Amino acid sequence: MKATTALQKQQEERALQRAQTAPMRPEWIYRRQGWNSFTREDIAQPDLADHPLLPTEEERLGDPRLAYHAHLKLVSHQGYDEVLLAAFRAVMVNSERREGILDRVIDGMSGTGKSLLLRAIGRTVQRDIEDRTEGKPGGQIPVVHILAPADTDSKINWVWEIACFLGLNPEPLNENDLLRWRSNPDLTAPVNYVLENALTRLLLVDDMQRVQPHQLAPVLHYFDYLRNRLGITTIFCGTGASDIVHEARAIADRHQVVVQKHLTRRGRLGTGQQDTPPTEQAHSLLPITWLDPVPFNAQDNETWLQVLAGYEKHLSLHNLGKHALIEHREYLHNRTGGYFLALSQLICQAATLAILTGTENITRTELDAIHIGRGH
Repeated sequence: MKATTALQKQQEERALQRAQTAPMRPEWIYRRQGWNSFTREDIAQPDLADHPLLPTEEERLGDPRLAYHAHLKLVSHQGYDEVLLAAFRAVMVNSERREGILDRVIDGMSGTGKSLLLRAIGRTVQRDIEDRTEGKPGGQIPVVHILAPADTDSKINWVWEIACFLGLNPEPLNENDLLRWRSNPDLTAPVNYVLENALTRLLLVDDMQRVQPHQLAPVLHYFDYLRNRLGITTIFCGTGASDIVHEARAIADRHQVVVQKHLTRRGRLGTGQQDTPPTEQAHSLLPITWLDPVPFNAQDNETWLQVLAGYEKHLSLHNLGKHALIEHREYLHNRTGGYFLALSQLICQAATLAILTGTENITRTELDAIHIGRGH
């Protein structure tokens, strides 16, 4: 038992480390080759000894640390780590079973890091599966990552998006081919064949806010097929994703029709029957992960400090003051509202400015010079 616990702890520590070394640049992650590059790339923090101070601004423009700070590493905190590990454990358990698999939903306000979490889960799952299958025959595609398709005429093709990731869709040769995308051939059979033989275990669907429930409903039973037949877990991600999936499930399962038929049957049989009609409100039973802005208040003032300390650790600046960010904790929370996207933009741009100007430190001067929206 102790050996099993130690092995599980080691696996989880490795999962967190891999999530935190992920590159922030997407780089075509909605195609298999780009996604594989993303999952296998680890961003290394530049060693300051290898990058001495440069005397002129023209020389500083070529400093490799600029590229590093442009996509600063993901910074975790206790709540975020717990969510990532919970999703990771669930997906890994699902990879060993064929019944009782649950899809998942990631929801929350825009800018809270939902897509970062989604990609971190996918990256961690893929690296873990590749480790365990090392030396075995190739051709495995552990994770498929797509965006929810969108079309102004509401004629969207979900299978086509999966086929694009797998490289199964025919490439358009001219503008007419692009205009005929609506009449694409049905690629369901080749997609199913590849997913089954490549032992795919996870389907990531991002930007769910782009679709309406009636656009998702027709494909839900296909996702059910992927889950029940092929053992593939689907994670839906986007602002409002939970409501979209709930409403789509009610439409796909013709919930209101079933309720009405049940009530009609009870009326014919009489009110003395013991069976209870199903609820009139359909709700998906999928686990939902909610991401909120990082708080900084009397109830929780530690999480924000953890995040700032994490960013400080990843900065590569020669003159960085001790607790340079923590010193401005209230100012930074007032400016960003605790949103990961705003905080990352502010710190990354301030670090870039510090390199270009030669100050090599982040102070109120650098922070005040950056505009990130949110009224600042």
